[in-house]
Amino acid sequence: LNLQIENELYNDDKIKSGKANIIYNKIKSNITYNLNKNLFEFDFYDKLDNPEFSFNGKFNLNPFYAILKGESEKLSLANLFNSESLIVQLLKTEIFNSKNIDFEFNLNSNTINNYYNFKNININFKIKEGLIDIDNTTFDWKESSNFKIYNSLIFIKEGELILDGKLEVNVDNYNEIYKFLLTPKNYRSRFNKIDLAFSHNFNQQSTKLKDIKIDGKINTELNVLIGNVNLKENNLQNKIYFKNLLNKVIKAYAG
Repeated sequence: LNLQIENELYNDDKIKSGKANIIYNKIKSNITYNLNKNLFEFDFYDKLDNPEFSFNGKFNLNPFYAILKGESEKLSLANLFNSESLIVQLLKTEIFNSKNIDFEFNLNSNTINNYYNFKNININFKIKEGLIDIDNTTFDWKESSNFKIYNSLIFIKEGELILDGKLEVNVDNYNEIYKFLLTPKNYRSRFNKIDLAFSHNFNQQSTKLKDIKIDGKINTELNVLIGNVNLKENNLQNKIYFKNLLNKVIKAYAG
Protein backbone atom coordinates (compact mmCIF):
# COMPACT_ATOMS: atom_id res chain seq x y z
CA LEU A 1 0.00 0.00 0.00
CA ASN A 2 1.46 3.34 -1.08
CA LEU A 3 -0.18 6.46 0.35
CA GLN A 4 0.88 9.70 -1.29
CA ILE A 5 -0.34 13.18 -0.37
CA GLU A 6 -0.21 15.07 -3.65
CA ASN A 7 -0.90 18.58 -2.46
CA GLU A 8 -2.45 20.63 0.32
CA LEU A 9 -5.17 22.79 -1.19
CA TYR A 10 -5.86 25.05 1.76
CA ASN A 11 -4.73 25.25 5.35
CA ASP A 12 -5.31 27.79 8.11
CA ASP A 13 -6.35 27.76 11.75
CA LYS A 14 -9.99 26.91 10.93
CA ILE A 15 -10.15 24.95 7.66
CA LYS A 16 -7.93 22.24 6.19
CA SER A 17 -8.53 20.89 2.69
CA GLY A 18 -6.49 18.35 0.85
CA LYS A 19 -6.17 15.70 -1.81
CA ALA A 20 -4.56 12.27 -1.46
CA ASN A 21 -3.79 9.47 -3.89
CA ILE A 22 -3.72 5.84 -2.73
CA ILE A 23 -1.86 3.40 -5.00
CA TYR A 24 -2.63 -0.31 -4.55
CA ASN A 25 -1.70 -2.97 -7.13
CA LYS A 26 -0.85 -0.14 -9.53
CA ILE A 27 -4.42 1.19 -9.30
CA LYS A 28 -4.67 4.77 -8.13
CA SER A 29 -7.66 5.88 -6.06
CA ASN A 30 -8.39 9.41 -4.97
CA ILE A 31 -9.59 11.13 -1.77
CA THR A 32 -10.41 14.80 -1.35
CA TYR A 33 -11.35 16.17 2.07
CA ASN A 34 -12.27 19.21 4.12
CA LEU A 35 -11.82 19.53 7.87
CA ASN A 36 -13.48 22.41 9.72
CA LYS A 37 -13.44 22.22 13.53
CA ASN A 38 -15.67 19.20 14.32
CA LEU A 39 -16.83 18.61 10.73
CA PHE A 40 -14.95 16.24 8.39
CA GLU A 41 -16.14 15.81 4.76
CA PHE A 42 -14.62 13.60 2.07
CA ASP A 43 -15.05 12.18 -1.44
CA PHE A 44 -13.45 8.87 -2.41
CA TYR A 45 -13.10 7.17 -5.84
CA ASP A 46 -11.68 3.66 -6.16
CA LYS A 47 -9.74 4.68 -9.26
CA LEU A 48 -9.19 7.91 -11.15
CA ASP A 49 -10.20 6.57 -14.59
CA ASN A 50 -13.72 5.13 -14.97
CA PRO A 51 -14.35 4.50 -11.23
CA GLU A 52 -16.57 1.53 -10.35
CA PHE A 53 -16.96 2.57 -6.73
CA SER A 54 -17.25 5.97 -5.07
CA PHE A 55 -18.09 7.29 -1.61
CA ASN A 56 -18.76 10.63 -0.03
CA GLY A 57 -19.34 11.31 3.63
CA LYS A 58 -19.78 13.81 6.40
CA PHE A 59 -18.78 13.32 10.04
CA ASN A 60 -19.60 15.74 12.82
CA LEU A 61 -17.87 14.92 16.10
CA ASN A 62 -19.73 17.13 18.60
CA PRO A 63 -22.57 16.25 18.62
CA PHE A 64 -21.79 13.07 16.71
CA TYR A 65 -23.61 12.36 13.48
CA ALA A 66 -22.47 10.87 10.19
CA ILE A 67 -23.86 10.53 6.68
CA LEU A 68 -22.23 8.17 4.15
CA LYS A 69 -23.32 7.74 0.53
CA GLY A 70 -21.85 5.35 -2.01
CA GLU A 71 -22.21 4.30 -5.65
CA SER A 72 -21.08 0.91 -6.96
CA GLU A 73 -21.30 -0.92 -10.27
CA LYS A 74 -21.52 -4.30 -8.52
CA LEU A 75 -22.33 -5.13 -4.90
CA SER A 76 -20.92 -8.11 -2.97
CA LEU A 77 -23.39 -9.10 -0.26
CA ALA A 78 -20.91 -11.63 1.11
CA ASN A 79 -18.45 -8.87 1.97
CA LEU A 80 -21.14 -6.79 3.65
CA PHE A 81 -23.37 -9.25 5.47
CA ASN A 82 -21.73 -12.65 5.93
CA SER A 83 -21.28 -13.78 9.53
CA GLU A 84 -17.57 -12.84 9.56
CA SER A 85 -17.84 -9.43 7.88
CA LEU A 86 -16.62 -6.35 9.72
CA ILE A 87 -20.04 -4.67 9.86
CA VAL A 88 -21.71 -7.80 11.32
CA GLN A 89 -18.97 -8.19 13.93
CA LEU A 90 -19.29 -4.52 14.94
CA LEU A 91 -23.08 -4.77 15.22
CA LYS A 92 -22.72 -7.82 17.47
CA THR A 93 -20.66 -5.78 19.94
CA GLU A 94 -23.72 -3.48 20.42
CA ILE A 95 -21.44 -0.43 20.46
CA PHE A 96 -23.93 1.35 18.17
CA ASN A 97 -26.85 0.86 20.55
CA SER A 98 -26.48 4.36 21.94
CA LYS A 99 -29.00 7.19 21.85
CA ASN A 100 -26.09 9.56 21.24
CA ILE A 101 -25.32 8.11 17.79
CA ASP A 102 -27.00 9.48 14.67
CA PHE A 103 -25.77 7.65 11.58
CA GLU A 104 -27.09 7.21 8.02
CA PHE A 105 -25.60 5.02 5.30
CA ASN A 106 -26.86 4.83 1.73
CA LEU A 107 -25.39 2.62 -1.00
CA ASN A 108 -26.63 2.38 -4.59
CA SER A 109 -25.52 -0.43 -6.88
CA ASN A 110 -26.45 -1.53 -10.39
CA THR A 111 -26.41 -5.23 -9.57
CA ILE A 112 -25.36 -7.91 -7.03
CA ASN A 113 -22.36 -10.15 -7.56
CA ASN A 114 -23.49 -13.73 -8.43
CA TYR A 115 -27.16 -12.61 -8.44
CA TYR A 116 -27.32 -10.65 -11.68
CA ASN A 117 -31.11 -10.75 -11.98
CA PHE A 118 -31.26 -8.33 -9.05
CA LYS A 119 -30.81 -4.72 -10.16
CA ASN A 120 -31.05 -1.12 -8.97
CA ILE A 121 -30.13 -1.94 -5.38
CA ASN A 122 -30.53 0.87 -2.85
CA ILE A 123 -29.41 -0.03 0.69
CA ASN A 124 -30.44 2.31 3.50
CA PHE A 125 -28.90 1.69 6.92
CA LYS A 126 -29.75 3.93 9.86
CA ILE A 127 -28.82 4.22 13.54
CA LYS A 128 -30.96 6.64 15.54
CA GLU A 129 -31.87 6.83 19.24
CA GLY A 130 -30.31 3.42 19.88
CA LEU A 131 -32.31 1.64 17.14
CA ILE A 132 -30.81 0.15 13.96
CA ASP A 133 -32.84 -0.51 10.80
CA ILE A 134 -32.66 -0.85 7.01
CA ASP A 135 -36.06 0.69 6.26
CA ASN A 136 -36.68 1.83 2.67
CA THR A 137 -34.02 -0.48 1.26
CA THR A 138 -35.20 -1.31 -2.27
CA PHE A 139 -34.16 -3.49 -5.21
CA ASP A 140 -35.60 -4.85 -8.48
CA TRP A 141 -35.70 -8.37 -9.86
CA LYS A 142 -35.22 -8.43 -13.62
CA GLU A 143 -37.83 -6.15 -15.20
CA SER A 144 -40.70 -7.89 -13.46
CA SER A 145 -40.90 -6.81 -9.82
CA ASN A 146 -39.57 -4.41 -7.20
CA PHE A 147 -38.97 -5.01 -3.50
CA LYS A 148 -39.09 -2.70 -0.48
CA ILE A 149 -38.08 -3.46 3.13
CA TYR A 150 -39.88 -1.66 5.97
CA ASN A 151 -40.59 -1.99 9.72
CA SER A 152 -37.13 -3.49 10.13
CA LEU A 153 -34.95 -3.81 13.22
CA ILE A 154 -31.45 -5.20 13.79
CA PHE A 155 -30.83 -6.54 17.31
CA ILE A 156 -29.01 -9.14 19.39
CA LYS A 157 -30.96 -12.18 20.65
CA GLU A 158 -29.24 -14.84 22.75
CA GLY A 159 -25.86 -13.69 21.45
CA GLU A 160 -26.86 -13.84 17.77
CA LEU A 161 -27.43 -10.95 15.35
CA ILE A 162 -31.00 -10.84 13.99
CA LEU A 163 -32.72 -8.75 11.33
CA ASP A 164 -36.51 -8.69 11.52
CA GLY A 165 -38.58 -6.86 8.95
CA LYS A 166 -41.36 -6.80 6.42
CA LEU A 167 -41.06 -7.05 2.66
CA GLU A 168 -43.36 -5.56 0.05
CA VAL A 169 -43.13 -6.95 -3.49
CA ASN A 170 -44.89 -5.16 -6.34
CA VAL A 171 -45.16 -7.28 -9.47
CA ASP A 172 -45.09 -5.57 -12.86
CA ASN A 173 -44.86 -8.69 -15.01
CA TYR A 174 -45.99 -11.93 -13.35
CA ASN A 175 -45.58 -13.89 -16.61
CA GLU A 176 -41.83 -13.19 -16.55
CA ILE A 177 -41.64 -14.74 -13.07
CA TYR A 178 -43.50 -17.85 -14.18
CA LYS A 179 -41.22 -18.24 -17.21
CA PHE A 180 -38.13 -18.04 -15.01
CA LEU A 181 -39.54 -20.62 -12.58
CA LEU A 182 -40.82 -22.90 -15.36
CA THR A 183 -44.19 -22.98 -13.60
CA PRO A 184 -46.81 -25.21 -15.30
CA LYS A 185 -49.36 -23.06 -17.17
CA ASN A 186 -52.34 -24.35 -15.20
CA TYR A 187 -50.86 -22.77 -12.04
CA ARG A 188 -50.11 -19.35 -13.55
CA SER A 189 -52.64 -17.23 -11.68
CA ARG A 190 -52.45 -13.47 -11.98
CA PHE A 191 -51.09 -11.56 -8.95
CA ASN A 192 -49.86 -8.02 -8.38
CA LYS A 193 -48.50 -7.72 -4.85
CA ILE A 194 -46.91 -9.88 -2.15
CA ASP A 195 -46.43 -8.89 1.50
CA LEU A 196 -44.54 -10.98 4.02
CA ALA A 197 -42.53 -10.84 7.25
CA PHE A 198 -39.03 -12.26 7.56
CA SER A 199 -36.35 -12.90 10.17
CA HIS A 200 -32.69 -13.28 9.15
CA ASN A 201 -30.07 -14.75 11.48
CA PHE A 202 -26.59 -13.49 10.49
CA ASN A 203 -24.79 -16.05 12.67
CA GLN A 204 -26.57 -19.01 11.13
CA GLN A 205 -26.97 -17.34 7.70
CA SER A 206 -30.61 -18.45 7.62
CA THR A 207 -33.91 -16.73 6.86
CA LYS A 208 -37.42 -17.58 8.06
CA LEU A 209 -40.54 -16.31 6.27
CA LYS A 210 -44.06 -15.87 7.65
CA ASP A 211 -47.37 -13.97 7.37
CA ILE A 212 -47.37 -14.00 3.59
CA LYS A 213 -50.23 -12.22 1.82
CA ILE A 214 -50.90 -12.18 -1.92
CA ASP A 215 -52.98 -9.26 -3.17
CA GLY A 216 -53.99 -8.62 0.44
CA LYS A 217 -55.28 -12.14 1.07
CA ILE A 218 -53.88 -14.75 3.45
CA ASN A 219 -53.76 -18.36 2.27
CA THR A 220 -53.60 -20.74 5.26
CA GLU A 221 -52.03 -23.63 3.33
CA LEU A 222 -49.42 -21.33 1.84
CA ASN A 223 -48.47 -19.92 5.25
CA VAL A 224 -48.16 -23.41 6.74
CA LEU A 225 -45.79 -24.27 3.88
CA ILE A 226 -43.77 -21.08 4.32
CA GLY A 227 -43.68 -21.55 8.11
CA ASN A 228 -41.88 -24.87 7.66
CA VAL A 229 -39.22 -23.39 5.39
CA ASN A 230 -35.90 -22.07 6.68
CA LEU A 231 -33.91 -20.65 3.79
CA LYS A 232 -30.19 -21.20 4.29
CA GLU A 233 -27.32 -19.78 2.29
CA ASN A 234 -26.33 -23.04 0.65
CA ASN A 235 -29.94 -23.69 -0.43
CA LEU A 236 -30.35 -20.22 -1.90
CA GLN A 237 -27.29 -20.85 -4.03
CA ASN A 238 -28.95 -23.96 -5.36
CA LYS A 239 -31.25 -22.60 -8.05
CA ILE A 240 -33.14 -25.88 -8.43
CA TYR A 241 -34.05 -25.89 -4.74
CA PHE A 242 -35.18 -22.26 -4.81
CA LYS A 243 -37.29 -22.69 -7.95
CA ASN A 244 -38.96 -25.78 -6.52
CA LEU A 245 -39.72 -23.92 -3.30
CA LEU A 246 -41.35 -21.00 -5.11
CA ASN A 247 -43.35 -23.33 -7.34
CA LYS A 248 -44.72 -25.08 -4.24
CA VAL A 249 -45.80 -21.68 -2.93
CA ILE A 250 -47.45 -20.85 -6.27
CA LYS A 251 -49.31 -24.17 -6.37
CA ALA A 252 -50.55 -23.66 -2.81
CA TYR A 253 -51.80 -20.19 -3.77
CA ALA A 254 -53.48 -21.43 -6.95
CA GLY A 255 -55.19 -24.20 -4.98
